[in-house]
Amino acid sequence: MNCQMGVRERLVRLLVVGMLVTWGLVAYVRGLLHADPAPALHGVGLALVLLNAVMFVLLATGIVLGRQKDSPWRATGIVLLLLAVAAGMALYAIAPHAGGGFFFCMAGLWVLMMRLPLPWGIAVSVLTVAAIGGLGEALQSGGADLGLMSAFVGLTLGAVASRQGVAAQEATRRAEAANAVLAERSHIAREIHDILAHSLSAQMVHLEGARLLLARDGDRVQALDRVERARNLARSGLEETRRALATLRGEIPEPKEVIAELAEEFHASTGRPCDVRVTGVPRELSPQAGLTVVRTAQEALTNVRKHAPGARAQVTLRYLGDSVELEVTDSGGTESVVELNGAGYGLVGMRERAELIDGTLVTGPDGTGFRVSLQVPA
Repeated sequence: MNCQMGVRERLVRLLVVGMLVTWGLVAYVRGLLHADPAPALHGVGLALVLLNAVMFVLLATGIVLGRQKDSPWRATGIVLLLLAVAAGMALYAIAPHAGGGFFFCMAGLWVLMMRLPLPWGIAVSVLTVAAIGGLGEALQSGGADLGLMSAFVGLTLGAVASRQGVAAQEATRRAEAANAVLAERSHIAREIHDILAHSLSAQMVHLEGARLLLARDGDRVQALDRVERARNLARSGLEETRRALATLRGEIPEPKEVIAELAEEFHASTGRPCDVRVTGVPRELSPQAGLTVVRTAQEALTNVRKHAPGARAQVTLRYLGDSVELEVTDSGGTESVVELNGAGYGLVGMRERAELIDGTLVTGPDGTGFRVSLQVPA
């Protein structure tokens, strides 16, 4: 809806600007043809034609050159705009009633007001208004053209107001950038918290299992296997922490690549397979969407290890038309669950993360196992 409104606003703006430019050109050409002196191929008429051509070339080139603040042609563009204003003054001196050729220099003066430092822009505008008044007093029987002078004064005030609006917008953007930095730091803290919570909780599962094995029958082989799994989880937790920091710096890899790594980690830590299936045409996701997909897959697989030991897992990533869907299912646990103290906010955290980017999360039993389904906008 907002996109459609933006398109309509741009179309209306282009229509208004096009109508104004067309009206101005028609009025200018009509006035020029009825001017005194009239355009000709000799004498003052030839000077009138040449000055018009020079003014428009300088004006168009000056506006195009140096539009960016860091452009090396910016100073050249300013000089050309000043020359265009000077050419307009010469036109006004030759033919004060030649259709208002000087009006087109208003565009040049406006651009100068926006590009020059404010004191210099105001100085150029004051000199322009003074030159119009002086030429009018010297060349016209009725004296200075107060209407034309008022128009340039109004243009100057409008340019100053526009500069203030641009400055306010830049201040707003700076504030938004600062807020984005704070939000990123908050996300970093949350990601590290989630990763460490996942890693430590899974390690506790294996270490507690090893403790029970040793306390019950002294099965050192199985206990060693549990300890090795906990060690692997600690190593993967460190790797995931580095991955989270890289992700929040905008260096997130494709979700399918990270999910494949998570599947390998699941197999290494549990000894059970984790099948990965990708459908649709893979495409780049926003950092927030990609991070949500990755963290949801990680949390879901951690929950399988924690709450369904001995289960097989399957991860399906579907690239749809305007969204991406992640589905994680398991076959159901075949080993006893080791109860750990803790509130278990995994599902709540996944749902909150999805809602932050207008996504949806659906969880529930799936036969003998459990199913986690995430859908996020692409």
